[in-house]
Amino acid sequence: MAYATLPKERIHGRSIDLRPAQPSDAEFVLKLRLDPALNTHLTATAPALEPQREWIRRAAADPDQYYFIIEDRQGAAVGTVRIYDLRPDSFCWGSWILQPGAPRKAAIESALLVYEFGFYRLGFGNCHFDVRKQNTRVVEFHRRFGARIVGETPDDHLFQFSKADYEATRAHYLAFLP
Repeated sequence: MAYATLPKERIHGRSIDLRPAQPSDAEFVLKLRLDPALNTHLTATAPALEPQREWIRRAAADPDQYYFIIEDRQGAAVGTVRIYDLRPDSFCWGSWILQPGAPRKAAIESALLVYEFGFYRLGFGNCHFDVRKQNTRVVEFHRRFGARIVGETPDDHLFQFSKADYEATRAHYLAFLP
């Protein structure tokens, strides 16, 4: 099944929004990615602003990925999330970082918004993603949602989560959706 390429626009949630990242967000993204409390399980990033701006510029122009800044209701940036590695019937998501002080339920709500967008707006039937094995909090988060570990690499658990899995879980989280 081919997915629908959609314009990159704001996705509204109940207490947060996902808005397309812009090159002007590079300083915020770099701050998150270089924070030792947040980058333990991330790929290393060079501490230079211009390469980060250029990366965001390329991501914004790429019709096969969606890179979002997570914002609170006041419009303050509180995190990032990305949808990428689009396959015929599966999307991947990651680059998920929330800063301390993000709204209390921003993790759950941002995950729900990613699934709503991937399954219902883009039309995928499955989601695939990887999580570092040592990132036990995030591994357990995804397992509670119903995602299944279907493989591994030396460093990562490989997950799969179908639209049917999501629909079975979604009913428990309706209060977090707009």
